[in-house]
Amino acid sequence: MIPVGCPADLGTGAAIWETAGMTTVPATRLMRKRRRERLPVTSASVALFRLGELCNNACPMCSNSGRPEAFRIDDADLLRRVDHLAALGFRRVVVTGGEPTIHPAFWDVVKRLGERSIAWDINTHGRSFSDPAFAERALDAGLERAIVSLHSHLPAISAEISGNSEHGHLQTVTGIDHLVAGGCEMMLNAVVCKLNVADLVAYVGYCGDRFGSETQLKIVFPYTGGKGGDWHAIALRYSDVMPQVEAARAEARRRGITMLFESFPNCILRDGEATNLSRSGFGETHYLEDIHGVDVFPIRHIEAALAVYPPACRDCAALKRCGGISEDYARRYGVEEFVPIAID
Repeated sequence: MIPVGCPADLGTGAAIWETAGMTTVPATRLMRKRRRERLPVTSASVALFRLGELCNNACPMCSNSGRPEAFRIDDADLLRRVDHLAALGFRRVVVTGGEPTIHPAFWDVVKRLGERSIAWDINTHGRSFSDPAFAERALDAGLERAIVSLHSHLPAISAEISGNSEHGHLQTVTGIDHLVAGGCEMMLNAVVCKLNVADLVAYVGYCGDRFGSETQLKIVFPYTGGKGGDWHAIALRYSDVMPQVEAARAEARRRGITMLFESFPNCILRDGEATNLSRSGFGETHYLEDIHGVDVFPIRHIEAALAVYPPACRDCAALKRCGGISEDYARRYGVEEFVPIAID
């Protein structure tokens, strides 16, 4: 779920969070960044285009909302939305879900995007692309970039994290193979959790060996604000995963693989230059609200509404580029582990 209309501010009007029902931590004044609530559409704008939350995986840490009205968007309405995005001036979208490839109108949407001269990328679990004909059709229809969720290279672990089967894991891996072989730019998305954290270094090696060093890897700290937020395997502090993440990062550097991060503050990465690669990091500038499919909101405004910063962050050299932390994380664990990076 991507909430909209939530004002963001840094320093003024910051909310004080409550600790009721959560781990007891001292109350802290938190800050938010201010981002514009409207952003003009230009030739470089990219819209996040959700086809609904319909999915044939059942990830126990799913970050989708679970709203019934968001589950399956009507076929005709999706085509109307393509026309609406074209009229607004968009020339590229990132198609996502749920799992967009299983929506009955997927190919109709792809066709309409082509008719309206809108390029498309995809965020997917990759299983549909295990069918070589499906992958070839997508590539012929202009697919150039894909983010594919692959949370582990180990079939049993991957299946548990994806709420699927080992056969489903094989489908994802085969789908990645087909897209990479077809020249599709690839980013693999791995949400770190208790089940896969010990094998991150091996994961880097597997991905490099199988998919090539040009395939980018994105390591994501889990989001607990969606319908799967209470899953035991994502009840983590940054300190629980950072030794393994740092070792995986070193292995990626050794192999010449680009490793990116989502929801890891700069101070946790000990890197003032690291970029938080959330939705805006893949190029999306706007989000087409997915219930009514009319309003578009700046992605950076939404990201700012979801992220908070402890007061000490005012003195951090990386404040402008840092993605902050989730408010839920601050409620659960406090903010003592976030130490500003010194300003030179």
